[in-house]
Formats: sequence, structure tokens, C-alpha cells
Amino acid sequence: MGGIVSSVVSAVSSVASSIGGFIAGGNPLVSLGISLFLGWVLRPKTPDIPDFGTNEFDDFEKGILINKQSNDANIPVIYGERLTGGVRVFMETSGTDNTYLYMAIVMSEGEINDITEIRIDEKAVTWSGDLADNVQRTVNSSDSNFFKADPSEENGSAESTITVEPHFGTDGQSASSLLSTLSSWGSSHKLSGLSYLAIRFKWNPDAFTGIPKVQAKIQGKKVVAYNSSLVAQTSAYSTNPAWCLLDYLTNARYGKGLATSEIDLQSFYDASQVCVTQVTPYSGGSDINIFDCNTALDTSRPIIDNVREFLKGCRGYLPYNAGKYNLIIETTGSASITLTEDNIIGGYSLSTPTKNDRYNRVIVGFVNPDRNFQVDEAQFPPIDDSGLPSADRHATMKTEDGGFLLEGRFNFTTLTSKYQAEEMAEVILRRSREALSLGINVDFNGYDLAIGDIVNITHSSIGFSAKPFRVLGITFNRDLTVGLSLVEYQATHYTWASKTQATAVPTTNLPNPFTIQAPASITLTDEMIEYADGVVLTRLNIQIGASTDKFVQYYQVEAKQSTETNFKIISNGTQLRHELLNAVDDATYNVRVKAINSFGVSSAYITASRKIVGATEIPQDIDDLSVSMVGSNQMELSWTPVIDLDISWYEIRYQDVQSGATWNESTPLAKVVRRKSNSLVVNSQTGSFLIKAVDKLGNSSAEASIVTTNISGLQNFQNILTVSE
Repeated sequence: MGGIVSSVVSAVSSVASSIGGFIAGGNPLVSLGISLFLGWVLRPKTPDIPDFGTNEFDDFEKGILINKQSNDANIPVIYGERLTGGVRVFMETSGTDNTYLYMAIVMSEGEINDITEIRIDEKAVTWSGDLADNVQRTVNSSDSNFFKADPSEENGSAESTITVEPHFGTDGQSASSLLSTLSSWGSSHKLSGLSYLAIRFKWNPDAFTGIPKVQAKIQGKKVVAYNSSLVAQTSAYSTNPAWCLLDYLTNARYGKGLATSEIDLQSFYDASQVCVTQVTPYSGGSDINIFDCNTALDTSRPIIDNVREFLKGCRGYLPYNAGKYNLIIETTGSASITLTEDNIIGGYSLSTPTKNDRYNRVIVGFVNPDRNFQVDEAQFPPIDDSGLPSADRHATMKTEDGGFLLEGRFNFTTLTSKYQAEEMAEVILRRSREALSLGINVDFNGYDLAIGDIVNITHSSIGFSAKPFRVLGITFNRDLTVGLSLVEYQATHYTWASKTQATAVPTTNLPNPFTIQAPASITLTDEMIEYADGVVLTRLNIQIGASTDKFVQYYQVEAKQSTETNFKIISNGTQLRHELLNAVDDATYNVRVKAINSFGVSSAYITASRKIVGATEIPQDIDDLSVSMVGSNQMELSWTPVIDLDISWYEIRYQDVQSGATWNESTPLAKVVRRKSNSLVVNSQTGSFLIKAVDKLGNSSAEASIVTTNISGLQNFQNILTVSE
């Protein structure tokens, strides 16, 4: 007997040492009684409930989407597909006026399978081709966000403002050829084993408002799977939780670094087959896996915590049996043995779930790709539970619980499916309400059991006849008995129930801050203006038709002469009327206007051109020349000054005819040089007087105003006729 006891104690000590080393590098064995497993049920029934208040799950998932600047930040491991922001480990500018911005952004541990999408400032970029490892891509011409003309260049052609070169993170990857154009990035800068983006941005104020935010949708780590013959397959992309967990356990860089000899590969293969069980999420929906793993693993957390996240997401157990780690998925099954009163030694401990472990509503947090990879929630019973049997409705269960709301909240970092999350909530709730706990000591038959096994219990005193229980814990006692911690097994807990189809996320009607409507119109006119000091110049008037965009902060007006190369900003403001002073007469001006919002995002330009008339326009005609006698031998010619501001003088001519006078046949009589002059005294004589206004360029009125007089004596003076030629 002593030899048997010694062998058992030795085996238990070996197992405990292995588990202790996995967890914390020490030996937690304080007695011969120890629970030898890691499981998704961290307590006997359900995962830990997160504290209210600060939610680390929310914080981490939000943080994974932003760009961080660091040289020692923890790098996530991505399994499955996730959106991530990455860590900027390099940034430098080059070119005239720092035209180009170069970045290296580490996304995750490698080797990843693919990068399916890149977003810049929350906008998905359309590339010139599929994103491939170590291949440069530019923006496709169909992308209106980032294929733009430089607004500072007249008649500039639209061009790509971004060049990207993805690296998928092989250990032997070469240095980026895109970044190697910089002297500070050499051939040894490979970022081996890390997936990253090498990016070059060309500054364009209509495309960028600051340092661009970069996100990538990544198909994560390639992992090794095994076939039914337990032959390792070529590493490939997988969302199977079993193979993702196996990669984490065996990877020495970011995982535990276990040897495959320490892994029960058959159990991992069996678990992988459970994970790909096909279920129909809702009526009419396409089948999905019952379990998937899509996670950005936080490598700053203890390994054991990350392992628990894997196990939670697939209802898994990781017992250590016969010197190897086994993976068991909690699902339907049958009992391996039956234990009766003949096998049960001593008493028993039987309990029902306490109020703290019993729920009438369970809410599960998960990452929802349909909501931009933000944390979302699924619950059971659903908000509208009218389609469920009466016993499964929240109101019914709440009444059974004395009218108390018993709500459990759990976060699952590996789930990205609403249907898988709702199923997880249902299993947790049903187990919390229908899960007797039984503690017993049994004879040597207990050594045939392992964590996760189903065992039938027959005991007359408590009315059990081959009642199935699942093994959650095993304790090896000094007297060679085996202590079992059991929980009631109900096959119905694991029957997938068809869910209600998730409603599509409604399209928001809020305006896109990165898209702004251009001004409605632009109208150009010009005119002469006079300052108080008498200075006269030409003004180009610019009238803007308001943009329909409600978030326009101001308009930017730019102009240049048609012979010039670059536009100049002449004004910014909220007003719709703008001016360009001292415009050059007879020159053609090109004017363009764009709207700008509070983010600094610009609309497209609207343009117009105008040839300046200004002083080149001929003066107005004088249409009211008249004559009157002044004294006995003089007469006064009078008229109303024209409104033209560039009048240099009024030219008055005389022709000795009573009718039919013309400007070309008349003789210059006088020049009246003041613009506002309105009269001239001349000697009395019969004939015709003619007048035109003349501007500073020598342009004269189109038609002359003519007045004709017939003077035979002062007393019988008569104004015969006033005409305009």
C-alpha cells in the first residue's frame, strides 16, 4: 500500500508543478487536494462578472482602433479578423516644404494572412490593386477622397496622395523599399516578425487636416492545424479557437512556448471539430460555425488571463492529464461511467445555485464588425422575447426569482458574431438556473475520469438514478479516494436555438464631416470706385451662392490673372460678398471658391472668369446739353455730369450750321477738365454746340449731345433746337 500511495503522491506533485509553472512560475500545491484544470467556467458556473464603472474591455477595444506613438508599446496578436490602429514606430518628412510624410505603423505580430482594407481618417481607401505582402499600391483614380489635384497648382491633375507598402510579418521579410528612399531607414530596418504598413502621404489640404489616422482590417496570424492523423499542416489563416489556442500555447515569442510533446494533439483536433459544427443563426440564414475566434490579444496581460479568454469564447477546458494539456469543449455528450452508492465514500454536498449565481437576464459583450468593430451587447432573453416559450421569458423568470432582477454581464473578447454572443448568453443563463452542484468522494473508479467528462450518479437517498453530471474538478486525497466537483449536465443547454435575425444597422443621416458641399454659385462683376481722397480704381466683385452644407465655417476665395500660374488667397470669411481691389483693366481674372468646415475639410472648387472692363468702358453719353444767354454777348452751355469715375475732361465743339451738325465735322472749342464740371461760358454766336465726355484712357462718349442757337439780337434770342448726335 505504501508504494501505491507514494506513486499517487508523486504523480499529483508532478501535475501540480506543471500547472503552477504554467500559471505563475511557482508551485501552488499546498495539499494533495488540487483542481487540475483551466476552464471557461472560472467559478463553478459562469465567467467572472466585470465590475461596474470603468470597463477594461471597452477601453482596450477602443484603444486598439487608435494610432499610438511609441517604441516600446505591447504589440497585439490578432487571430481571425479584426480592425486595428497600430503603433507608429517611425515618422519623417521629406521633399520641398515637407511635402511628403513617411510612416511605419506596426499592426500586429506576424505572419498574418492578409490585409483586406485600409482606412485613412475613417474612410476606406480604394487601391490600385489588391494589397499584397511587400507590394506598393497607390490610390485608385475612382477614390474621390484621396485621389485629388493639388489645390495650389493651377490646372493641376488629380493624383494619388497615398502610397502604401504592406508587410505581413514573416521572420525573413526585407526592409521596406518605400521607406528606404530615406537615409534614416536602412536595409537592417526589417521589423522582422511584425506586420506593418509603410506609408507615404503627399500633403494636400483637401485630403488631410493633420497627421492621418490609419486603420487596417487584418486577417490575422497564420496558425498550424493538424489533420485527423495528427499530421501538422502548413500554417494558414484560421478562426478555429482550438488552433488559435494551440498557436498561443506553443509560441515562444508571445505565448507560453510549450513543446508539442506537452500537448494532447488528439484532444485539440477533437475540439477543433466541435468548433466547426455548423448551425443556422436565424431562419433563412447561411450556416455559421458554432465557435469562432476573432480577437486582438493583449500581450501585456498575463498568459493565463489570455488563455482564459480563448477558453471562455469556446466553452473550453484545459485540463492537465498524463503529462499533457488537453482541450475539451463543453457540449453534448454521454456518460463515460456510472458511480453508485457502492462507489461513493462518505457523505455528499448538494447545492442549488445561490442568488448571486442565478440569473434571469444575461448580457454578453462582444466586438461587432457591423458597428465599426466597437463593443456591442447581446442578451438572453432578448428584449422582445414574445417568440419564446413562456418559461423562457424574462418576466416569468423574474417572477420565479421573487420579482428581483438578477442580471449577469460578461465580456467575450474573441466573439464578433451577435448570434454566437446571444447563444453564449443563453447557455450561461440556463446553466445558472438548472445546475445542481454535487461534491462527493469516490473510490478508485474516480481515477478513470477527467475534467469535462460526463458521469452518471445513482444515489437513492437523493433520488438520483443515472443522473448525468459533468466533472469540473478533481481532488486526489491522502486516503487514495478521489474528490469530485460535479455540476448537473443538461443536454438541452447546448442545443442551438435559432435566433432572430439581427436588424441592419440603420444608415445615419448625420452629415459626413469629411464631405462638404461646394458653394452653389459664383458671380463676377467689376466697377470703378472712388476713395475720399479722390483715388479711383477698379474693383472686382465676387458674389458667392451659399453652400447647402449646414456646417460650413467659412469660404476661401482665390484669384489670379489668367496669365499667372498660381492662385492667391484674397479672402476668407463667412460673408457671401468678397472683393478684389485694384483689378487691372482689360485683364482676365480666374476666380475660384471653396467651402471649409470646422475640421478644415474643403469642398470642391467652383470657378468663374471675367475680363475686367473697368476704365476701358466708354463714358456715358451726355443727353441734356442746353444754352442760355449771359449778359449781352455771351451764352452759358450747361449739362449734367456723367457718373463715370474716370472722366478726364469734357470736350466741347462748335459747327456753324443750324441743322445737321456732326462731331467729326465740328471744330474743338474748349476742354473742361473737372469731372464734376457742368457748365461753360462762351461768346454768343449762332450755330451748333456739341459735347462728349472723355475718360483717362482717351475714350469718349459714343454719341455727342448737340444744342443749336439762332441769335439775331439779344432781345430776340431763341433756342432753336437741342439734339443728341
